[in-house]
Amino acid sequence: MIDTYINIDKEHKGFEELLKSSGVKKLSIKKIENPKQIHLVVSSLSKYGETKKNLSDLESSNKPFPTLIIVDSVDFEQTVELIQNPQIELVSSNSNLEEVSARVHALVGDSESEMLEFKDLTINLKTYEAKAGEVLLDLTFMEYELLKFFIVNQDNVWSREQLLEKVWGYDYFGGARTVDVHVRRLRAKLGENRNDWIKTVHSVGYKFN
Repeated sequence: MIDTYINIDKEHKGFEELLKSSGVKKLSIKKIENPKQIHLVVSSLSKYGETKKNLSDLESSNKPFPTLIIVDSVDFEQTVELIQNPQIELVSSNSNLEEVSARVHALVGDSESEMLEFKDLTINLKTYEAKAGEVLLDLTFMEYELLKFFIVNQDNVWSREQLLEKVWGYDYFGGARTVDVHVRRLRAKLGENRNDWIKTVHSVGYKFN
């Protein structure tokens, strides 16, 4: 199921049945504690500002929520900027089930086919979730990005400076200690049986295997 925060006009309530048939499960805003719970956001165009405000404490500028916006035909011409955002899909309020499903899956994709795996560790690239066995890891965005980088680049030795450049990016001004802190936290969250996957290479940096 695609866990979804829905905020739509009364006129669009019939859309919820189409969304449900497309594999969407509605989330209550009061029960959302972690942004990783939200796979998709659905909003009427008139409620888009309200929707962004409701999610402001959860949504990160580094990871905006994929959003499906329901637009009445007379409003399409007002949505040029939204169309240019790759994390947003527009759908007509007159759409059928086939089109709604296509828009939903264009945003969230097929989660099962977007996986990285290492032993019993699984990373879902669509939902930004990492599981160790059956346990969902409570990772920050940068912890998730660092773990993903390690899995993709197994056995390579990376200096702290290289990791800052590859994972945090050129615009990051923090020091090499940032890498050490994130590695320590990752090891703790992976648990005692997995924390030696991230190996310290003396005087160089880290490698993952």
